[in-house]
Amino acid sequence: DTDFNEVGFTVGSGEILPGLEEGMMGMKKGGIRRIEVPSTMVFAAKKEGQLPLPSEKNKDGKRRFEQLFKTDATLLFEVLVTRIK
Repeated sequence: DTDFNEVGFTVGSGEILPGLEEGMMGMKKGGIRRIEVPSTMVFAAKKEGQLPLPSEKNKDGKRRFEQLFKTDATLLFEVLVTRIK
């Protein structure tokens, strides 16, 4: 998927998937990292509403995202840090 979603969060607040937050630790502005989150963490985060969802205009991305939860899916995030406050 080539569409990007900007996600802002406070570290340690529980706003995003814990495995994603853990994988971002130590990143600096301009840093790029691929973070793999195992299915057990994905299902727990979906239940807690902590997943960054595809944008409303990306219908195909939303469809594929929902299909992930019909399988034992591991998610792969490509993260670019644009700001740190």
